[in-house]
Amino acid sequence: MVGSLAGVGVGIVAGVIVAFGAQAAVAENSVPELETPPADQSLFGQVEYGSRG
Repeated sequence: MVGSLAGVGVGIVAGVIVAFGAQAAVAENSVPELETPPADQSLFGQVEYGSRG
């Protein structure tokens, strides 16, 4: 009886950990928005990263 209750407790804890891990993985699956410079200020009219110093 005690062993089965311990198994249920471990299963619940493991399920909660997996659920939070899956939620965190989905939340980090996005591309950040970037500010696009005007075409006349960028090389070949494309997005340029960094500075031209």
